[in-house]
Amino acid sequence: MFQHVFFQTILILGICFTVSCGKQDSSISQLDKKGEIATNKKVIAQLKNQYWDFYHGREELTIRSIEELPGNDIKIKLILQPNIKNFSHFMISADKSEFQKSLDGNIVANFSISNTSPQETNIVLKMISNDGEISKPYRIRLLCNAKKYWESKGAMGYPNWITVKTYPFINFTPSYSIENWIYKKPSSEEKRYAQEKWGNLIENTRSNYEMAKLLGKSLLDDLKPHVGVPSDSMKVPPFEQYERMISGKDKGFCTNFANIFICACNSLGIPARRIHLEKVHSRSDKCSIRMGGMHSTTEIFDEQLNQWIWFDLNSNALGAFLGQEGPLTMAEFCLFLNQKERRKNLRLLIYNHRNKTEKILPLDKCPKKEYASFDGWDTEFHYFYSPSNENN
Repeated sequence: MFQHVFFQTILILGICFTVSCGKQDSSISQLDKKGEIATNKKVIAQLKNQYWDFYHGREELTIRSIEELPGNDIKIKLILQPNIKNFSHFMISADKSEFQKSLDGNIVANFSISNTSPQETNIVLKMISNDGEISKPYRIRLLCNAKKYWESKGAMGYPNWITVKTYPFINFTPSYSIENWIYKKPSSEEKRYAQEKWGNLIENTRSNYEMAKLLGKSLLDDLKPHVGVPSDSMKVPPFEQYERMISGKDKGFCTNFANIFICACNSLGIPARRIHLEKVHSRSDKCSIRMGGMHSTTEIFDEQLNQWIWFDLNSNALGAFLGQEGPLTMAEFCLFLNQKERRKNLRLLIYNHRNKTEKILPLDKCPKKEYASFDGWDTEFHYFYSPSNENN
């Protein structure tokens, strides 16, 4: 009935990130023969290639690359990536010159290699859409201190140095778009089903978060009476799982709740993704040893907040907050859950499907008090990346 054709790669993020140290000993500091700390080694945490790949938002302008160009002088090229809808062209001004039209957004700056004074180039640019809308201005300041400059100050050994400053800050193009994380792109049949089933429920709601909450509550009303271990007959597409559960033919647990929720969200235009959690101590041909159980949970992407938001229908959670701050991502929730003092300030928006009410409760007052799948620094987060979604 419901068919999926997709390609996905599972990406694993250790809680809450993986530290990459390159070639080094297992300890950061080395002990001398007397047992005293002799040296400290620099440890580079590749957070930009870990956390931000999974939790960046949408940005209307990013930098695709910065390249050093050949030649006798110091020359670089910035290649910009516009991300606005219906993009037409750039308008670019260099050092207060007249704005010029640019289709590719390439910026080239040339500096003298023998100059003993600081050098700079100032760029102002705007993006223009096909319907004539103009973006806010972006300023790029390129500062160059040549090797000769440093030598004139009596500082030897410095390279030719270029600093790129942007206002507001312009990030590099992220490795994955929001659409890459959509779990199992819904079919046209699933979109029709979701629209007929829940379209009226969310039609007057603007934000993705509010729509997802309404959808989550409706699903909890339907599915919570049928919680249990699913049979092999539940190995079918999400909406068939939904029909089997509400008809009383079968039971469902966290994986079913996650798959049904994200399929409904994605079918209604709310980007949603599944995240699998587990703590594997060891694996062998004979046995797999885990520190606790496995769990499937979800996040939706809210366009207004420009962030991912954690939902867990299995525990009736429609969002998490640290005091007044939130809603949180799943990674934030796990981070604060495992910090003793911040854990005290965690609050969850809990929906009671029996009396149709929702309330923000402190973590220790929530109906499901143990979040064993989220506890501990050794939890593996398995994200599902589908590159085929990006251009669809």
